[in-house]
Amino acid sequence: MKTISKLLALETTDVSGSVALCEEGRIVERRFLDPLRRSAQTLAPAIQALLNDRGWRPSDVDVVGVAVGPGSFTGLRVGVATAKMFAWATNAQIIGVDSLDVVAGLCLRSENIETTGVGAIVLSVGIDAQRGDAAVRNYLVAEGTAVPLDERFHVVSIKRWLGTDDSSLWEKSLDDDSREEWESALARMSTETVEKLRRATLRDVVFAGPALRRVKDLASIRPFLRLAPDELWTPDAAGVAFTAWNRAVSGSFDDAWSILPVYSRRAAAEEKALAKASSR
Repeated sequence: MKTISKLLALETTDVSGSVALCEEGRIVERRFLDPLRRSAQTLAPAIQALLNDRGWRPSDVDVVGVAVGPGSFTGLRVGVATAKMFAWATNAQIIGVDSLDVVAGLCLRSENIETTGVGAIVLSVGIDAQRGDAAVRNYLVAEGTAVPLDERFHVVSIKRWLGTDDSSLWEKSLDDDSREEWESALARMSTETVEKLRRATLRDVVFAGPALRRVKDLASIRPFLRLAPDELWTPDAAGVAFTAWNRAVSGSFDDAWSILPVYSRRAAAEEKALAKASSR
């Protein structure tokens, strides 16, 4: 297998995207796109400028990592299409990264996350899904890993996501496909950690993700809301690079022809067309 050294990472999930270069697992260059201009206008020039600044030719890139969503329609389409074309033109490998996993990874690597006191937290990550909703996925963050507690994201209203519900996360947040991963993670932890996590409720959850920026007054929702530092809420290209690098060194790549954006919901026009068709 070819030695992996240089990685290009693209992140266009949110309004303000970013590009990063990673070499031997370290971020060596990063640039944020102009949030006042469309990513279709700024992404390709940013990639070219970043490569020039580092002295890399496009053919030097071994892997392209790209955030595939959930996220906005236009941004994701531009990012994924650009990554696929770059990989095809340079014969680079490609890796699609879940945007929610990127935020979980940022929190995992942060030293500013307050744990439950036994070295573990339940992390709930939400990305804006428009119309007052969030695309949400929950994780167990402990001992250097972030284990998803849900097989994939689910879309809920932001109010419900942050709502006052003291029921057990163990009983309500896990789906059947995730329970085996959760049990496997618990088996590697101390009895004290396991017991505390099994008793966890929403009062014990740390929330993160760009959907939080849609709430004007988070403190008014409930007094015990626990939030990750706001600098960890938004996925960026550096986070994509770290996540993609870990997969690259293990030889886990995607097919450039079949990789697709993952949208949090259908476009409004598509939903109207489907509703109209079903009413006939």
